[in-house]
Amino acid sequence: MKQITRMATLGVFLLAGLSGTALANGTSAPEPEPIRYMPPPPPPAPAPAPVVDTCEPGAYISGSVGIGLPEDTKTDNLGDQEMDTGLALNGAIGYDFGGARLEAAVGYQKHDFKDVDEDISLLTVMANAYYDIDTGSDITPYIMAGAGWAHADMSWDETDDVFAWQVGAGLGFKVAECTTLDLGYRYLKPDKIDSKDAPGKMKLAVHNIMLGLRYNF
Repeated sequence: MKQITRMATLGVFLLAGLSGTALANGTSAPEPEPIRYMPPPPPPAPAPAPVVDTCEPGAYISGSVGIGLPEDTKTDNLGDQEMDTGLALNGAIGYDFGGARLEAAVGYQKHDFKDVDEDISLLTVMANAYYDIDTGSDITPYIMAGAGWAHADMSWDETDDVFAWQVGAGLGFKVAECTTLDLGYRYLKPDKIDSKDAPGKMKLAVHNIMLGLRYNF
């Protein structure tokens, strides 16, 4: 027991001597590095507020331009006559009820006959009804139908006023607040046109492809 005590005492003295030697040599245990302050990350930037469309259903105006692709004209006795593609114009004022639209439209188009140096133009005044299909996006398909009056002006100094109707479909692309780009197809069918210089009446139908803009007030 005494021997163990002596050995422990000796160990204490040896440790004390080593510590003193280290202090005498000017060395010491390394100090711990200071804790660096890390600021919290900045909060994420708020998402931009969605654009609120304040445009409400109501009155609108529209204008469009396109091409008219006429079917062969048919007369009771002269047979079929081919016609050239022509420019088609259309303007309208209407009212959007929110899903359904009604409008009054004026259209004009002119077509040349291919085999003879003659032409025929159509001035139309139509009442049109539209049904817009809500897709929850900026693209709105629609279907339409209309009826009204067509004034046929023939280059051989004849005119005729007849009933006309049309059906069609298309897509509306919202490009700005209250502004819609309209791409549409119309099948326009006037009644038989009476031409005194040609035996019998003339049948005419035109496929119109139109591109225009519609602005809601």
